[in-house]
Parts: sequence; structure tokens; C-alpha cells
Amino acid sequence: MTDTEKQRKVVLLGFDGMDYDLTRTMIDDGRLPNLKRLEEKGSFEPLLSVFPPDSIPAWITAYTGMDPSDHGILEHVNYLLGDNKTVSIDTSVFHEKTFWDRIGNEANAEVCVINPFMAYPVWPVNGTMISGPVFIEGDIQVSNREQLQGIEIPDSIGGITNFPNKSNIKPFLDWTIEDTEEQAEFGLSMLKKNQPGFFFQTFLTTDRIQHHLWRYCDQTDPTYPGSNEVEGGIDQFFALIDKIVGDFMDALDDDDILLLMSDHGHGMRCTHTFNFNEYLYQKGYLKSAGGGRKFSKKVLLEKLKNRVLKFLNDNDLEEYISKIAKLVPNASAMKSGKHISNNAESQAYASDFAGTNPFGGICINKDKVDDYEAFRTKLMAELDELTYEGKKMIRWMRPREALYNGKHIERYPDILYEMVPELGTGMSMHSGLFSINPTHKKISGGHKKNGIFFSNQGAALKIDQEECKITNIHTTLVSLFDLDGPDKTHNFIKSA
Repeated sequence: MTDTEKQRKVVLLGFDGMDYDLTRTMIDDGRLPNLKRLEEKGSFEPLLSVFPPDSIPAWITAYTGMDPSDHGILEHVNYLLGDNKTVSIDTSVFHEKTFWDRIGNEANAEVCVINPFMAYPVWPVNGTMISGPVFIEGDIQVSNREQLQGIEIPDSIGGITNFPNKSNIKPFLDWTIEDTEEQAEFGLSMLKKNQPGFFFQTFLTTDRIQHHLWRYCDQTDPTYPGSNEVEGGIDQFFALIDKIVGDFMDALDDDDILLLMSDHGHGMRCTHTFNFNEYLYQKGYLKSAGGGRKFSKKVLLEKLKNRVLKFLNDNDLEEYISKIAKLVPNASAMKSGKHISNNAESQAYASDFAGTNPFGGICINKDKVDDYEAFRTKLMAELDELTYEGKKMIRWMRPREALYNGKHIERYPDILYEMVPELGTGMSMHSGLFSINPTHKKISGGHKKNGIFFSNQGAALKIDQEECKITNIHTTLVSLFDLDGPDKTHNFIKSA
């Protein structure tokens, strides 16, 4: 193919958990020169994630153009219980139904897709797809080995790895940087050798670094340990991202399109929790599995659990939380509160579907209330009055069908909410309403709703800020190849 015959390439880089606010600050401070150059050439906007803003539902939404109530996958990973290798996801929801499938098959553009989160095992595409296992055992797979052309695949392709503790946090940073460098070098080599019409590569390490290093790097975090060997780790990692972006920019022709996106944002994880089930218990809406007996085994176990977690937190023994959890029978039920809340016989109970985060929901048993809508409205009004440190505790709250309306909407709790970022959803009972988040020291970075979206073609392409949402990513990408997206979605990049 001669230079004059070269087709315009579309290159999409995905950085899991890359936050809009943090990126904006670092660009303005002059710490990310290539991203600043990219913004000046094009545009940079926040990309609104799904609810809740978690990697699994968010990436699947990006791939398919279906919101979580349509594709039905709401799972999140419980890192502390060590179940990150056993999460079962039905990949048939998006198997051969992604934006890269449509671009390859319907627009007849050759694609190169590297490390797409959850898209494993690989399947045939018009080009090549390279993916590793996430949450399951398996080997890295390639759909078309001919396109490797002798390029070696990094062993780090894939998803979740073992997580660090205080004693190996610096090696964790070092090997995560090394993995990311190897993945970027591999992606650039594949792009240059194959010159696909559409190239997509994701970097999952952005999320991983922030989850585990946040409190070591953020002096405003109340658990910041003081000067330490990784206190510049997040800055160092973002500098690496900036270099990677610069290398890709330099590898493209002037009319090629470079896009950056993330599935959600990131920031300090909640330091405290609001125990919704305790609140509902005090209001008489939730029944205790202890049956109202002050000294029942279940009540005593719940109180012991709360005291042990507080003791471990207060004495900087957070490393033992996951170790102890693995030894406790039915630890998952204890974390979710299902051992102490009698959900089946209650009018309402808290859901743990979003984990210990500011985003969450309340479930209502319709057969336990006289008038479902009246009860839901009343409960929402009561929750809306709650305060934390003198300000409203809940930023917004709405019925689930006011957010989404897909065929799987009943997988969501009946009431959805977002609290102030200092608070996460707590599941404890027979306790105070507010508690220290005992897992913050272990996982100190948490998800936020605004990811990032960059484009390099500011003169030719304009971003519609109102529609810059992850639900519209699929339609926006396929529209660059003159294809239509699913119903209910919009193209947020318009020709200038």
C-alpha cells in the first residue's frame, strides 16, 4: 500500500479508571505535556459512566451501547474477600456484538483489538483480537496469529493480578509500571506493522495503581502515612500515561483520529460509611435475623465483627482483614450483612450491589408493604432529610426506572442514590448509624462517575458535552465509519 493509498485510522486508547478532575488538574499544572498538546489539537471532556460506575458494567456498556439495565450485568469485584478470580460473567451478552465487530464486519475495516476488559475468550474478527483471562483461569489468546508478525505478546495481557500489602507496595508500583510499558510497546508495534483501520487497546493498570496507592500519595487522605517510598507513585504513573499518549500521537498521520477514554473516574475512597440497614432497622422497616433478642448468637456475632474491624483499623492491621475473611465461614454474607438482616421478612433493606461506595440502593419487598409507590416515596423523603457533618448526606436519589428502563431494570434496587464522597454504603447492624470504613486503608482509591474523553481532531470534530456519556461510546465510534448505533443512544462527536 502506497502512502497515497493509506486509509484514515481511528485509534482508541482506554485507560481504566482515569479520572477527569485529576487529569484536568495535572494538565493545568503542566505535568502532562502530551495530554495538553492533545487537548490543544482537539478537545477534552468528562465522560459520564454508568450507574454504579464500576468497570464490569461500564466497559460492557461501552462495547455494546446497552446500559446496564439492558445488558443486565451489574457485578463488581470484592477485592478484599479474594473472589476476584471467581467472578462469573455471561460474555454472550457482548460476544461478537461490540463496536469493533461492527466496524470490522459492517464497515469492512481491519481491526486490531488488544486487552479488551472481559472480552475473553477471543472470537474471530476482521483483523486480530488479543485478550487475556479476567476472573477465570486461562492463557492469553490471539484470534489471528499471522498479524503478530513475530511481535512478542507481554505476559501481563489480561486483568486482575495479586494485590499488594504495605511491605511490597514499592515493588507493586515498579512491576505495574513495567507491565504498562511492555503493553504500550506491544500495542505500538502492532499498530505500526499492521496499519489497521481501527485500533483499540485498553490499559487496566491505571485503575489498579489508584486503588492501592491513593492514601500513600494524597496528603489530604486522613490515613496518609507521611513521607513514604511511593508518595509520588500516581504522579509517576500518569507521567507514563502521558508518554504513552505522546508515542501514539507521534505514530499517527495528521488526518488519523486519536481518541482516549476511561470507563469511570477515580479519587479518594470513602473514609466512613452510613449503615443503611441499621437506619432501616431503627425505623422499623428491616427485621434483624437475631429476632429482636439482644443476646442471640447472630447479634453477638455481628457486634463482634464490628468491633474486630474497628480494632484492626485503629491499630493499622488492615492487612489482616482479608486474611481473616478467608478463614471465616460465609464471609461474603457477613460483608453484605445477609447473616444479620432478615431481608425476606422486611419491608426494605440495603443492597450491596455497588460495594462500599457512595453509590447504592435500597430494595423494597412489594408483598410487605400496603402501597409500593407510597412507601417508596415516603422512604425517599425520609432518607433525603439525613445529614452528615452539617450538610445533606445524599446528593441525589430517585426510583430506579427514572435512571434506566431496560428489560433487566429489576436487577437494580428499587431506590438508587449517590451520597457525598466521604461516605460509602455500610451494611452493619446493631451499631451506630455512621462508622469508620475499616477497609479504606487497604483499598484507598475509589471510583467516581466522570471518566475522560479526548479527541485529537478539534478542527474537524466537535464534542457534544451533553451527550458525552459511556452509553454513547458505541454509537460515537461506529458513526466514524458511517454506521448507525443502537436505539436510545447518540453520537457525541459531530463534524465541525
